[in-house]
Amino acid sequence: MGHFKYSYKGFDFEGFSEGGIKTSIILSRLDLMFDIGALDADKCHVKNVLLSHGHLDHSALLPYYISQRSLRKLPAPNIYLHEQLYEPMKKILDVYSDIEGFDYSYNLSSVRPGDKMELNKNMFFKSMPTFHRVPSQGYTVFETSVKLKTEYLALGKEEIIRKKEANEDIFITVDTPIISFSGDTKIEYVLENSEVRKSRILFLECTYVDEQRDVQRAREWGHIHLDEIVAHADEFENEQIILIHFSRRYSKQFVAQTLKKKLPQHLYDRVTFVY
Repeated sequence: MGHFKYSYKGFDFEGFSEGGIKTSIILSRLDLMFDIGALDADKCHVKNVLLSHGHLDHSALLPYYISQRSLRKLPAPNIYLHEQLYEPMKKILDVYSDIEGFDYSYNLSSVRPGDKMELNKNMFFKSMPTFHRVPSQGYTVFETSVKLKTEYLALGKEEIIRKKEANEDIFITVDTPIISFSGDTKIEYVLENSEVRKSRILFLECTYVDEQRDVQRAREWGHIHLDEIVAHADEFENEQIILIHFSRRYSKQFVAQTLKKKLPQHLYDRVTFVY
């Protein structure tokens, strides 16, 4: 299970995802990475880390990342995480700073569901509740656009300009969910968050796929089983779904065969998997 690259409609992703071993997905266009369980040194320039939870396969490289940026005189990175993880992670980073003998430079921020964190002038992200064995959250990136209100769609260009110059209220601001990242979670993350289901691109954990590790076992460990995705196939409105975090017990060929066998065609056509 190695490095992957994935592109869709102007968004280029790369990284790693291996259940229990390492997960980190970089989106260079927005200068961010989801989780940091693995990191190539030449990616230390990415300035925003959105951390889903504290398990080491998702967070282990955070001290290294901050250390490398400090040594390279890069600006302090922005690290966003669950509010219950803030104090423990701050202690860990303080200890590593003491061990290395220099001050770490970073901005650590706890994010609560509903908080809007700006990425650029027309994109922001929010955290979404997830359901794991420890405090956790996923993230959804939104794009903000200004559109004509429905009742004015039939107007001609000149009439729109006239109304705009007259300061008439003819526009509406729309926040569209573009990318969602689950981290580790039960299926409720999808079922209880409409913005996740409507995201154009969804990175979704799918740790187990067979009967030897059944749905009950997956739920006990705070993970999603492929059978749950199949059972709720009609809930997914996403254009693309990238399944991640497969258990090492499976081969790439077995995962591919099982997805093809179990997923209904209308969902299978939109699914890619990372191995």
